[in-house]
Amino acid sequence: MIKFFRHIRQRLLSENKFSKYLLYAIGEIVLVVIGILIALQINNWNENVKKLEQEKIYYCKIKEDLESDKININRSLESLNERVFSAKRALNNLYDGVDDKSIILEDYLSAIRSIKFLPSKLAIQDIVSSGKLENLKNANLKGVILKHYSDLDGALNRIVANNKDVSKYVYEYDLSDFGIHQLSTYENDFGIELLDKMPNVNWTSDKNNLIYKQFQDHMSMTIIVSSREKQLLNQVLLSTEKLISELEYNCE
Repeated sequence: MIKFFRHIRQRLLSENKFSKYLLYAIGEIVLVVIGILIALQINNWNENVKKLEQEKIYYCKIKEDLESDKININRSLESLNERVFSAKRALNNLYDGVDDKSIILEDYLSAIRSIKFLPSKLAIQDIVSSGKLENLKNANLKGVILKHYSDLDGALNRIVANNKDVSKYVYEYDLSDFGIHQLSTYENDFGIELLDKMPNVNWTSDKNNLIYKQFQDHMSMTIIVSSREKQLLNQVLLSTEKLISELEYNCE
């Protein structure tokens, strides 16, 4: 093609047709410029396609994290229901004067255990840390995503603070008198010989005993804090489900 145009230029010059040559040269320049502009346009189009694909990938990764969060929130909620149930039963047995202290202590162990919700934030952390947040062009959706994770962090911070208030009760007990070592769960750990030498205080039948009062407060706070945690997690779950729904369209 280049040889073809060069041949035309040379023929026009040899025939002293300068005006035609000039027009031809201008036309050739215009064609080159148009070609460059088209190439740039195609390149820009390709770049935009790549950015749109990358944006879609980000939305889909966020959606995957949220779907994982939804599963883990529900597991945590089930665990909290069991925790509240155990704490209530422990208090009922305490007030009803159940003779076997181990029954109350078994519920105590269940009441202080729960499955904590740990969110999956790999996608949003990758987007923010790599400076790719600006690649999310849907301003409304980006705002919803950022608000969700901001609210999530706020809820988790409150949950952690509340659980610290409950955890302190564990360290207030005189553990030897409390009798956790008497549970069959720890029988092999302590051994029969050692267990026979350890205290066996029947504090569950003495309302004036300090441990009785501490236990009462501990289980009551466990119910209150766990119920509050359920409330916060249900709010997070609602936000998670709503955001998953909004991301569905962007992952198709």
